[in-house]
Amino acid sequence: MFDIKWIRDHPDQFDAGLARRGLAPTAAEILKLDEARRTHVQKLQDAQARRNAASKQIGQAMGAGDTARAEELKSEVSDLKAFIQSGEDEERRLTDELNTALNGLPNLPLGETPDGEDEGDNLELRVVGETPAFDFEPKQHFELGEALGLMDFETAARMAGSRFVVMKGPLARLERAIAQFMLDLQTGEHGYLEVYRHILCGTRRCMERASSRSLPTICSVQKMAVGLFQRQRCR
Repeated sequence: MFDIKWIRDHPDQFDAGLARRGLAPTAAEILKLDEARRTHVQKLQDAQARRNAASKQIGQAMGAGDTARAEELKSEVSDLKAFIQSGEDEERRLTDELNTALNGLPNLPLGETPDGEDEGDNLELRVVGETPAFDFEPKQHFELGEALGLMDFETAARMAGSRFVVMKGPLARLERAIAQFMLDLQTGEHGYLEVYRHILCGTRRCMERASSRSLPTICSVQKMAVGLFQRQRCR
């Protein structure tokens, strides 16, 4: 999820990034939602401060024998409590509205990423090896996977939506071996520390990791509760 503070400071850069992805400017709409939330939060905080101050004044008025003033303050505190209760519900609504707008936005492309409409506009950086020549029409990897019973896209779609796959048998074993190789390489030769962590996390953290625009310090390996941390960041 985008950092709203960054959008406040760089609205033009934000919209320029969206334009490179063929999207309309959104900064003004996002900042309008942000301003509405911030204004409401300030009113809520002011009401809470006044409630606390008035509650103390009730005791002072009672001590001074000024029951009329005490009753007046009690009525004010009652009204403030009602406003705060409804105001907290409104704060949650405004926060959800802002987060929904932010969560629906794609990541911004890096400066060095070439512009284009599809994969045909990608810039080729290097070629490793030679492209093999066949005397037949080769099948796509997903066609081979389904034909061999190693890939199940239908089940994956029911479980998690499109663009996912359930791997089975030797292919699942290969996927696990690649993950294990990555862990061994990074921890054994590149100075990373392997950490076994819990799988469950809060909604906010899930959204942050799902739309992070920078290289994460935690590299999740499929559904394994394994992470990699750079050692200097674990002090």
